[in-house]
Amino acid sequence: MLVTVNDLITYMDITFSLRQHDAAELVLAGLQSELESYLRRPIEVETFTEQHIMPYDHVGMPTASFFYNTSLDTTMNPLTYTQPSPTIYLRNSPVGKVHYVKIINSSTPGDFMAESIDRRATVTGAAKAGTTVTYTAASHGFTKGQHVTITGMNPTGYNLVNKEITAVTSTTFAISGITDSIGAFVSGGTADAFGYDYNVRRYGVDVYRGFANDIFEISYDAGLDGDNIPVFKLMILRAATREMQNMHDDVVGIKDLEPRNVAPIETGFTERELMMLKKYKRVRVS
Repeated sequence: MLVTVNDLITYMDITFSLRQHDAAELVLAGLQSELESYLRRPIEVETFTEQHIMPYDHVGMPTASFFYNTSLDTTMNPLTYTQPSPTIYLRNSPVGKVHYVKIINSSTPGDFMAESIDRRATVTGAAKAGTTVTYTAASHGFTKGQHVTITGMNPTGYNLVNKEITAVTSTTFAISGITDSIGAFVSGGTADAFGYDYNVRRYGVDVYRGFANDIFEISYDAGLDGDNIPVFKLMILRAATREMQNMHDDVVGIKDLEPRNVAPIETGFTERELMMLKKYKRVRVS
């Protein structure tokens, strides 16, 4: 959670009993959920996986497709080109990183698609286990489904041409299906990865592949950087303080549930507080 019980104890300058500590955890979790519902986006970066079905008229087109306006040159014969490739708008934003995009249809249980961007990385290690070679390359940025060409390796058996990346971590990428025998790693080289299937946007993914009714499964990180937006913590602390002050004590009985003359403190977020956060709210324009 963005705000911990210890943060609340420091803010209120009090000590909680064990029961009050448990109650505070519920209050803080509920307030963060309420705030995210209002903003329509997570306030902390989280990983999400969701599926989208392409519309009935979708036909994937390569990134090299373009348009020609015949009104600019009357000597040209009219040409017909496709509409722009569709964007899959993801349910949470802003999108920070896409882990993978997988296409699922009647002919495949799930193929990883390749991000349509070229990246280069320096390889500093390699090891073969079975038919899989795992390369070490810090901050490579490669994605599953991209194809990679590796040069300058020693032994040369680690050099590859146009092979699909089958697994990635933040510092490694792997290639499966390598049956040749390769000796121990001596020195590294350069890896160039490329793809043609999709581009990542702040609010979704542009896709250049697939057909009508294909299912696209996307795993991605999204959310606001709440730790570096102090107003979020302040609003939650203020609302949580009011909630804790308005709670019954631990020995509440039936007699204590009778209406009181003193009005309870307002709970939840006030309209003024929500207005201060409105600029972070996700607004869908159609």
